[in-house]
Amino acid sequence: MKIKFVCIALTVCVLSGLGFSGCSAGNQSSPAETSSTATSSGTVNLVVQDTPPTGTTVLSFQVQITSATLQPGSISLLKRPVTVDLAQLVTDTSFLASQVVDSGTYTSLTVTYANPQITLMNSSNAPLVTPAGTCAVGQVCTFSPRINNASVTISSGVFPITVTASSSTGLNLDLSIPDLLQSDLSLTFASGQSVNLSLLSTLASLTDQQSQLDAVLATVRSINGQQATIQTALGNQLTIGLNSATTYSYPACPAANSSCLATGQIVDLNLSLLGDGSLVAQSVTYADASGGAAARGTVLATPAGGADSFQILLHQVIPGATSAASGSMVTIAPASGALFAVPFTGYPVVNGASFAGTSDLVAGQEVLLQLGAGSSTTNYNSGRIYLEPSQTIGTVQSVNAGADSFILNGLTGLWTASKPTINQITCQTGSQTTYENLSSASLGALSPGTAIAVKGLVFNSGGPILSTVIVRGRR
Repeated sequence: MKIKFVCIALTVCVLSGLGFSGCSAGNQSSPAETSSTATSSGTVNLVVQDTPPTGTTVLSFQVQITSATLQPGSISLLKRPVTVDLAQLVTDTSFLASQVVDSGTYTSLTVTYANPQITLMNSSNAPLVTPAGTCAVGQVCTFSPRINNASVTISSGVFPITVTASSSTGLNLDLSIPDLLQSDLSLTFASGQSVNLSLLSTLASLTDQQSQLDAVLATVRSINGQQATIQTALGNQLTIGLNSATTYSYPACPAANSSCLATGQIVDLNLSLLGDGSLVAQSVTYADASGGAAARGTVLATPAGGADSFQILLHQVIPGATSAASGSMVTIAPASGALFAVPFTGYPVVNGASFAGTSDLVAGQEVLLQLGAGSSTTNYNSGRIYLEPSQTIGTVQSVNAGADSFILNGLTGLWTASKPTINQITCQTGSQTTYENLSSASLGALSPGTAIAVKGLVFNSGGPILSTVIVRGRR
């Protein structure tokens, strides 16, 4: 039996306390090989969601999953510890691991956690005391919270679970950030409170897409025909398939096919996770050449006073010869003639939108950067800056059905404490927009006061406009 262990779509919900925004793929591991005894094996997918609060904005919430064990039989699902960033999985998904186990009925799942690290922006009106010291108002601070209990066992709700031969069973692990994070900023993992498990809908075929895994920053390790092995920014290896539907965004490779790939390149990928555990590349974006450096991150402050440089919080980093690190706030100076581009299609049209230079930057944008040596360990140059999808949470202020748009307010401190301040976002929808966890799959499901998470490309057009591809209801 193949167990596919997946970290998916942390759906951010706003409660009183700490607010979360942003998203990208977490740590990855290669899928297990398909069992030769197909008649006695099946596939189980495990996904994880989170439910965060508002107030202080958590920019990064990394935690290591050291083990995940099914009982009976002490079936280990993880070959090695895996790190995920909860704050970066608002609507996106991230693959953890696959494992082959025997068919049968399982009665519990025990998950063990370690090495948490949180980066937050204190957007409250008072200093915040963290384990690393006092975090002043408006300051970005990083600390390692204490874990009150390292393991949690889930044995009720969806259990017992019977997995049959040649089947695909999906499990959704929901980590509720408001319940995880205690008043003293320690972490408590508790079944039925901060940790919950539910079943995903079943697939008609094992070759159907189980989930979409976006924004995987990685180095190409090897290429073998229509298959490539990559190592992600968080250190794990994945084997991915390439096919005729895979798109390529390479500024210096007009062929726009798999011949553009080369060993050692740094690339950013969107992947499809199929029911059988295999991964297929939907898109490949060139980030830098072999030996180079690249990073993904969120713009915190745009150029001011005639300067071109801007501040960014790094999420995923392949540092090369630089000192750049995930969770650090750095200043980026675009090189002369730097390329600004949007490597994606399939998003609702925003009239007049462009991303051609620093004047098109706005706080809250997610960008993919080529990193070059700078004047210090917190200052870097960049020759390529790509606009990537952003994710955030908020509350619907108003809906304009005639324009297929709505206004989102109730934003986290990432926006309201930005420079300049942003208090609302115009969200443009279209035929490309999907609606989840709402009363209907349409704009008509939204009304003033509806709490949602959104994903899309953020453009600067006299204020941020989100070309919205996902609208997800929050509880």
